[in-house]
Amino acid sequence: MPSHPEAELFRCTRCSHAFTRPESIRDPERYEAAYFEEDHRRWFEHPNIELFERILSSVPKGASVADVGCGRGDFLRFAHSRRPDLALTGIDLSENPADSGIHFIRGDILKLDIATRFDVVVSLAVIEHVAEVRSFAQRIQQLAKSSGMVIVMTLNDGSLLYSAGRLGRSVGIPLAFNRLYSVHHLHHFTRASLSNLLADNGCIVREHWDHNAPVGAMDLPVRSLWLDSILRIGLRALWVAGKATRRSYLQTIVCSVPST
Repeated sequence: MPSHPEAELFRCTRCSHAFTRPESIRDPERYEAAYFEEDHRRWFEHPNIELFERILSSVPKGASVADVGCGRGDFLRFAHSRRPDLALTGIDLSENPADSGIHFIRGDILKLDIATRFDVVVSLAVIEHVAEVRSFAQRIQQLAKSSGMVIVMTLNDGSLLYSAGRLGRSVGIPLAFNRLYSVHHLHHFTRASLSNLLADNGCIVREHWDHNAPVGAMDLPVRSLWLDSILRIGLRALWVAGKATRRSYLQTIVCSVPST
């Protein structure tokens, strides 16, 4: 991988997966209040409602659902408003205030002792932040009941946006590359590397699709309003092209857990 100003990047030539070596990070990201309210404010101000609705369409009536890395609980609150039949649990490093219809657990999912098993385990935009991805994939599979479901959303390193970022860097314009591969994300999954990871940890892939985030949700590394507007116009064009070529910015995979 090309050099990055924040850390060392690598790509596996066998499985196509790109990742940051954690020991090389000079300034690790901290998941505190500023993460939600300042650093990535736009992402949390523009939740991906279209994705939430598609996920809920796969969830059986009356199911127990755990959202691993739930953040501020946006998906869970949306789910409760649309599907009050669901038993909802959120797990995150950050504390969430009590909310009617949602049970929140604070802690590291790799260290928490949770005896409950769930019909559906969801994890949205989390796995790319976790250093120990194999342990994480194994853990979310363990949280699901026999014959349950695991749903994971993450970035798509094979998307047109990522390709544009790598191309820009190769011609001396590293803005998009540096943002996409910043230490905000430790892992950059292709469709192949994500499906292989989950299959290797006992999941059976049932659906796998790519899709976009709301353009307004994208945190761009510029302060100028006019430059921000120009970049968002470019993003909209990439979103359209990505959808047409099945190379959109995000990917979601739906897996079943084998019965025991």
